[in-house]
Amino acid sequence: MDNDLPKLIIIIGPTSAGKSDLAIALAKRSEGEIISADSRQVYRGMDIGTGKVPKDFSEKNRGEYLSEGIIHHLIDIADPKEDYNVSHFVHDAKEAIADIRRRGKLPIICGGTHFWIEALLSGNTLPAVKPDPTLRAALNKHSTEELFVLLEEKDPARAASIDKHNKIRLIRAIEIIETLGKVPQLQKKQQSRIENRDTLIIALVPDKKILHERIAKRLEKRIAEGMIEEVERLHTEGISWERLESFGLEYRHIALFLQKKISREKMLVELEMEIRRYAKRQFTFLRRMERSGLPIFHASNLNDALSYISGNIRTSLRNKIRNTMHIALDHIRKNLRGYIDI
Repeated sequence: MDNDLPKLIIIIGPTSAGKSDLAIALAKRSEGEIISADSRQVYRGMDIGTGKVPKDFSEKNRGEYLSEGIIHHLIDIADPKEDYNVSHFVHDAKEAIADIRRRGKLPIICGGTHFWIEALLSGNTLPAVKPDPTLRAALNKHSTEELFVLLEEKDPARAASIDKHNKIRLIRAIEIIETLGKVPQLQKKQQSRIENRDTLIIALVPDKKILHERIAKRLEKRIAEGMIEEVERLHTEGISWERLESFGLEYRHIALFLQKKISREKMLVELEMEIRRYAKRQFTFLRRMERSGLPIFHASNLNDALSYISGNIRTSLRNKIRNTMHIALDHIRKNLRGYIDI
């Protein structure tokens, strides 16, 4: 890979924007490999509800996740019964980036878990607070609503940014507060940050109306593909209803439906609205990343994004050629001066 070209491309944006399609199209053009930055696609068996790209059938037994011939990293790497968090992602993503670069390929990070991507770029990490099994067991007896109220009392700032339906994250936040007094800001480790000058960040941001139409169509498609049956299968395989609900969005609402706590109609209506709200939160976090100083190019569709990336690469090549010519001309001038002096 040319040293003057971007060493890392990151594709972000709201759910249903078309990020995966863009990442695959770009990887095909640039000898790239994709690193998923999705907090649910890491889990095996959670396929339809997380929107994983289809796995190439002929490659299923090779230990790699390929889609349309492109290697995808950090998909299907964890058991849904286990916790995989931002610290795991930052560690694994750095290893994947280094591995891809060693093989002369372009790493392309693609995903909507913007918190993870921000942590990777900034080198920020949460402070290490050891799990407290006794406290966790006590907190687990409370409902998510009760835990959220407790978190609001103890740390209103963290309560304002957390998914109030995610029991595992609520318990973890309260656990940290009990040790440190509050959930602190991410700690910066300067030596572990990704250099922004080597990184090109593309935000795929369709028009709001188009995005809402895509969300509705995608939800309908996933239901038809067997998303409800997927959640039912996961529960049969030993994933508790509580754990399924903690994954949020599709898994939470379908789990409630399968437990007969809500009707099918209510599930579909509330789920579509919740996905819209999630997309809005992704927009908000994206703006926060920009306010922190990250240069992000906004594209409304795949073609605009590809055109911008191609233009960026052409500019890099022109700059390299221009610099090479300047060096060559300086060398010639020095030689001529030496010849004239003689």
